[in-house]
Amino acid sequence: MIESNKALIYRLARIEGQVRALKTALSGNAEVDCIQTLLQVKAATNGLKRFAKALARERLGRCVTDTRKTARLAQELDEILSTAFTLS
Repeated sequence: MIESNKALIYRLARIEGQVRALKTALSGNAEVDCIQTLLQVKAATNGLKRFAKALARERLGRCVTDTRKTARLAQELDEILSTAFTLS
């Protein structure tokens, strides 16, 4: 397995755990703490956004064929992705 895929799968596993915890909390009979639930939702949402950004960056990075990748190229790519995910 490609090393970058391992990192992406790890991110998904963390998100999956957060979502599973939400499901468990909401399906139980106990009173659910609203603030804690909303914080967990926010964490899962942010995690998914970071996953999408990492996935896009990794895939786009592979598409760049210029062998002289510079720090500026990486910075521009980060700016594009940050802008794209801010708009959603």
